[in-house]
Amino acid sequence: MSGFQQMFGLLLVMLSLNSQAGLTDLFCIQSESSCVETPSIADVSPQPVQPLSTTAPSNDNMCVDVKGVASTNGVDDSFARKMAIRDALKMASLHNNVNVKTDQSVEQYQVTLDSSRFTSSSKVKGFTVLKEGLEDPYDMYGQTKKGPLNYEVTLNVCLTEDRGVCTDLTGNQYQTRLAVAPVVIAHGNQANDVSNLLMGYQQELERRIKLQGYRNFSLLLEPVDLQPNIIVEPNLDPELLSGIRDRTGAQYLLLTVIRSLSAHQNDGYLNGAKRFYNLEVKPDSRHIEVDWYVLDLMKNRTVHQMRQGFDLQGDVTVGRDRPFGSNAFFATDTGMAFHALLEKQTTDVLDFLHCKPFESQIIDVRNNEYIVYLNSASGAKVGDDLAVYHKTGRPVRINGVNLGTDEVPGAFLKIKRILPKFAIAEVTAKKGIVQVGDLVKAW
Repeated sequence: MSGFQQMFGLLLVMLSLNSQAGLTDLFCIQSESSCVETPSIADVSPQPVQPLSTTAPSNDNMCVDVKGVASTNGVDDSFARKMAIRDALKMASLHNNVNVKTDQSVEQYQVTLDSSRFTSSSKVKGFTVLKEGLEDPYDMYGQTKKGPLNYEVTLNVCLTEDRGVCTDLTGNQYQTRLAVAPVVIAHGNQANDVSNLLMGYQQELERRIKLQGYRNFSLLLEPVDLQPNIIVEPNLDPELLSGIRDRTGAQYLLLTVIRSLSAHQNDGYLNGAKRFYNLEVKPDSRHIEVDWYVLDLMKNRTVHQMRQGFDLQGDVTVGRDRPFGSNAFFATDTGMAFHALLEKQTTDVLDFLHCKPFESQIIDVRNNEYIVYLNSASGAKVGDDLAVYHKTGRPVRINGVNLGTDEVPGAFLKIKRILPKFAIAEVTAKKGIVQVGDLVKAW
């Protein structure tokens, strides 16, 4: 090999080593301390423009300082303070996990519509009051402000993304009270081979609801009437539902309808031969279908509905010696299907009730103490604050249908004592008269 060839080969080797060294500089190996200690060269090239995002970046846990303001016009300072805290919490919720929707229209080079909507899915973990009081009575020019002063609070609010914390739920999180009605079957003759069906189904619902940790519920011992139509549906008669509400204190009612439990025999050769010799032909297929409804007893309407069903093949006859709910019943093909239905219904109903806001009513007033339909099973405790809402004006009706009544904040209560079926509270702030029938919500 000539001297020129040796020199050229050496240059190629050096060039290859330099190229590989430049490539490894783009990666940082954790075992190499030089990744941290070696100073980087400043990049003077322009930074790329980041695209706008309609969703604010989320942070698992973050705390922000925010200010809330509320008017003292016509209310005392304690009531204005509560409203200012609520305003501050709303402002804090806009610092994390916010969706922004904009709508713009331009006609003849002029903007005719420019609107934005902010929707927050943030969750408040807790807050601390940093500063509070009436605003400065003087404006920026040193002049005395006219009219009532606003109440201002400064909060340090901590937001979280924990799955157990509810979104869009101000105040304490309570378990809403649920009443479980007895089961109704549309065609009773289809269940001749199943004993204890209706009572057993209700008892199984009770057992499975308890197993999933839900404590704030009660059982109705008498059946709830259903409208006798071709399609069985819940009866939303206000008088009927208010009676259930008065007896149980429940906010929601669970109704269950067994639509079908029909059993059939196929027309095969074997069954034909049995019929010819007057032998018993047992059903070998069964269709099971169950509907359940969740009714809001405060608003007298259906708020949730679900249907589940199974088509079974094989030995579908149960026998009245295997009552519903027993181990012998659940060992049958039909029992296994009902087990799956009960698991589905329980999970579906409790998932629906999770994070539903608490609502109740003031049911009595005695010696400046207010009786609220609220018990300890909901998770309420002594010292909790409650918000009272007045119904204002006449109910809104259209074509004879009551659409509801407007509600405005009227007072704040603090729980003094909790008894097995109700709570006793006292007023901490108000701007009007608190009376029986006023709505109570968590604060």
